[in-house]
Amino acid sequence: ADFDALLAGMKSRGLKLIIDLVVNHTSDEHEWFVESRASRDSDKRNYYIWRDGSAGLPNNYPSFFGGSAWQKDEATGDYYLHYFASKQPDLNWDEPRVRADVYDIMCFWLDKGVAGFRMDVIPFISKHPGLPDLTPEELDRPQDVYANGPRVHDYLQEMNREVLSHYDVMTVGEAFGVSDRQAELFV
Repeated sequence: ADFDALLAGMKSRGLKLIIDLVVNHTSDEHEWFVESRASRDSDKRNYYIWRDGSAGLPNNYPSFFGGSAWQKDEATGDYYLHYFASKQPDLNWDEPRVRADVYDIMCFWLDKGVAGFRMDVIPFISKHPGLPDLTPEELDRPQDVYANGPRVHDYLQEMNREVLSHYDVMTVGEAFGVSDRQAELFV
């Protein structure tokens, strides 16, 4: 009710509201993640990037908030990927159900009347197949690797086709790790 009142008040004053869209990761308290960590057989397990923990860390990926980008889950003994805080597990955009659920969330807010989204670290949604170790040079600027997954533009074009093209809205992306030259592809 508070949000609806805020939005109505803004509209009555001729203002438009864009909201933050965070879809590279969720909270570890989100129902999808809680369900995904309950069991290796969980229906939501593939919503996140999990790796077998029996051989140690899956690769040398660093987290932007310090330490490894992998957190061991004591319940299953497996690791999940988190480019940021361990309480922010990365979503697996290769899973079609993740994309469909994200698009439903976007439609919910757009149908409410928001004018668009600020897309948090949106270039990071596509991960490199096999998640290979980073070279010493890449470890100096992991954002350059994280931001250039092979399907990032496929996912963004699908997002536009499935959601954004059906609304008169704007988006702005936080494009950490994207060079000036690469920025044209995102626009």
